[in-house]
Amino acid sequence: MQCVLKGTLPLPGRLGGVIARPLPEGTDPQVLVLTTDGAFFPLLGACGHSGLRLGPALSLFEAADEAPGQPLRPYRPLELADSPPYSCPTWDPWSRSAFFIAGHAVYRLTSENLVELVAGDPEEEGDPENEDEEEAAAAAGAGPANDDVLLSYPSDLVSDGKGSIYCTTSDGSLITGIVGALYRLPLGPGGGPGPAVVDPVLLAGRRGQEGERDGRGDRARFTEIAGMASIGDGGGLVVLQSRPGNGLRLTGAVRRVTPDGTVTTLASGLTGCFFGQPFILPNGYLAVCDGETFLLLDLGLKPLPLLPAPAATPADPPRRTLPADMGALLDAQPDGTADLTLVVAGRRFPAHRAILIARCDYFRQRLEGGFADGTAAELSLPDADPAAFELLLRWVYTGAVDIPPAVAELADRLLLPELCADAQAVVLSGVSAAGVVGSLLWAERLGPSFSGLQSSLKAWAVEHYEEVRGGGSLRRLMAEGPGLMEGLADALAKRRRSQ
Repeated sequence: MQCVLKGTLPLPGRLGGVIARPLPEGTDPQVLVLTTDGAFFPLLGACGHSGLRLGPALSLFEAADEAPGQPLRPYRPLELADSPPYSCPTWDPWSRSAFFIAGHAVYRLTSENLVELVAGDPEEEGDPENEDEEEAAAAAGAGPANDDVLLSYPSDLVSDGKGSIYCTTSDGSLITGIVGALYRLPLGPGGGPGPAVVDPVLLAGRRGQEGERDGRGDRARFTEIAGMASIGDGGGLVVLQSRPGNGLRLTGAVRRVTPDGTVTTLASGLTGCFFGQPFILPNGYLAVCDGETFLLLDLGLKPLPLLPAPAATPADPPRRTLPADMGALLDAQPDGTADLTLVVAGRRFPAHRAILIARCDYFRQRLEGGFADGTAAELSLPDADPAAFELLLRWVYTGAVDIPPAVAELADRLLLPELCADAQAVVLSGVSAAGVVGSLLWAERLGPSFSGLQSSLKAWAVEHYEEVRGGGSLRRLMAEGPGLMEGLADALAKRRRSQ
C-alpha cells in the first residue's frame, strides 16, 4: 500500500463528503465536495495526481412542480442546528443523480442541479416505537410514502449502481431495520422515491460484537463503521472503520466487503486523522478525509462507473443461407421428413432421397437406375467407416465440412469428385517429412483418381529430400513401393541436373 498525503484544502466549512459525476463525453468527470452546511464545490485536478483546488460553489435549484416557463427557485440549504448536517454524498449511475443526507432525510441532486427529497424528514427523527405498526401497514400494501417514513440519523449513504441506495441509522427504523447493518433503499423510476424496505438483510458482522476479524458473513467483526464506498466492476464495498486512539486521535482500518459478505482488511493502523466517509477518486486513490484534510491511499481499487453500461443492442438475426438451412435440416433428423435410412456398419443415418439423388451420382444410380434399392426404405453401406460417412453426408447436404483424409477414399467410391478433390487437398496441406511416405503409399493404393495427389506428394518429397531421408522413412518406401521409390529417385536426379 502506498499512502500519499495531499495536504489541506481551504473549505468554507467542514467537509461532508466527496463525489464524482460524469460530464459530456470526452471530458473528465466532475468531482464535487459537499460541505456540512449544504454547498457543493467542484474539486479541480482530482483526475490527476497533483494541483487539487476548489472551484466556485454550484448554483442549486429546488425540484418543484412549477408551471412551464416559470423560473426555477434557488435551493436554500437548511439550517440544521439540532439535526445531523449535510453529509455522505454518493453518485448513483442508475439514475444519473447524486444522493446525500441532510438532517434525518435523504435527498438527491440531479444532473441539472435540482435538489429533491427522497425519504425522511430533515428535522424530524424516526420513532422506534412506531416501527411495528409501520411495518405491518407496509406489509399489507398500505405503507406510507417515503416522505412520511422517518429516519433516525441516517449515515454511510452509498449506491450499488443498480437502483438501490444503502445506509445505516442509529435505531430500528422501517427503512434500515437493525442497527449497524447495510440495507437497500430502492429507487423509483428515474431515481425518484421508491417503496420502503421492510426486510433488511445483514451482509457481514454481528450486532453488538466488535472486533477486527476478517471472514465471511457473521464470522467477520467490525469496530465502529465510519463510512463506505462502492468498488467498481462488482467489487462490493470498501468500509472505513475507526476506534479511539491516544487522546483525540483515532486509529482505523480499511476493509473490503464483497457482495457475498466476505470481509478482507486492505489497510490498518491508520492514525493522525479523523476518518470521514471514504471516496474513490477518478485517479484510483481512496480519499479518506474530514475537515480540510485528505489522506489518499493507493489500494488498487476501481471507482464505480459514473454511468451504467449501455444496453446491448439486439442483434439482427443472422442472414439465412442455403448451407445453414440444409445443415439444420440434417441436424433435425429424425423429424419425420426423412424418407430413407442409410445403414453404415450398423449405424443408421436418416436422409432425404431427393437430396441424395440431386447431390451424389452414386446414390442417383442406386435410387434411380432401376435397381431394387429405388423403392427401399433402407440402403446399406456395410463396409464404410461410419465416422467418415457422417462427414460425407454433411458435405452432401451443405457443401462444406472439415475433411479428414479418410473421407477421400469414401468420396471417390461414392462418385463425389469435388469432395474427393477437397479431401486430397487436406492431405497435401498437412504433409510432413515423417508422414509423406505413408501418404504416397496410401495414394498409390487408392488408384488413378489419386494420381494428382501422388505427383504433388512426390514433388514435396523431392523438395524436402534431406528432411525425408533423415527420418529414415525412405527404407519403408523402397520395401513397400519400389516403383514409387524409383520415380522419386528419377525426379530427384532431374532436379539436381537443373540446378
